[in-house]
Amino acid sequence: MAKKWKIFGIQTNFEWYDVKTKFKQSLRRAAYSWLAQQLICLIILSYMKLVYYSSRKVLINEDVALEAIKTKTPLIFAFWHNRLMMIPFVTAKPKKLYPDYNFMTLASRHGDGKFVGKVMEKIGLISIYGSSQDGRKSSRGIEISSLKQIIKGLRSGLSLGITPDGPRGPNQKINGEIVNIARISGAKILAVSYSSSKHKRLKTWDQFYIPLPFSKLCFHFDNSLIEVAKTIDAAAAENLKNEIEKRMNFVQEESEKIAIK
Repeated sequence: MAKKWKIFGIQTNFEWYDVKTKFKQSLRRAAYSWLAQQLICLIILSYMKLVYYSSRKVLINEDVALEAIKTKTPLIFAFWHNRLMMIPFVTAKPKKLYPDYNFMTLASRHGDGKFVGKVMEKIGLISIYGSSQDGRKSSRGIEISSLKQIIKGLRSGLSLGITPDGPRGPNQKINGEIVNIARISGAKILAVSYSSSKHKRLKTWDQFYIPLPFSKLCFHFDNSLIEVAKTIDAAAAENLKNEIEKRMNFVQEESEKIAIK
């Protein structure tokens, strides 16, 4: 039987479950207010910059990305959701060398995706919202309007950063539209990851990876680009997804080895 409680000795009709639920709902509404979003984004971005600028950085195979960007080859940077935090900094050198070049990022319209998108915008990247239809676990894929924006951007020479296992997993399994995006746009896929000598992992579905300041950061790019044929069939597309997963896992594992040396 649900426990009811008293206020100043008066029996109320509120159950403890109702109170907790309403309190959580109020906190959630407050967190998604404009002012709270700006404050949270500022805190997240400040922490990211603290980690980046206080750490010693090692970049492996960065020239693969830089050469593609130099020749205006549209790229899709593929990285796992749990390594999202520091990946935006791989755009630092390309944006410095080529000021007119920019990167798109895909974020959900709902939940934490809003914060991710706002942080990306503060870094100077282009956020495209619409990585899921309505924010539910049953909802997957990319909204048509967002997909059109992505294809148009890639065809104009921009790059796209995407987490193929986002926004809700399963962890490190491609469940998105990365192959179709590459096939339609003609963009090439480049696996990338990073690791830190000091870090924490959250107890989330993806074991989200949080690097700590004053660490050794290793950003590892794959040594070659993945090209998707315009006429790829379903079986070949599935094999290619498996290959992309292997390449993404490889750069992540290698970055971990180098970071702890």
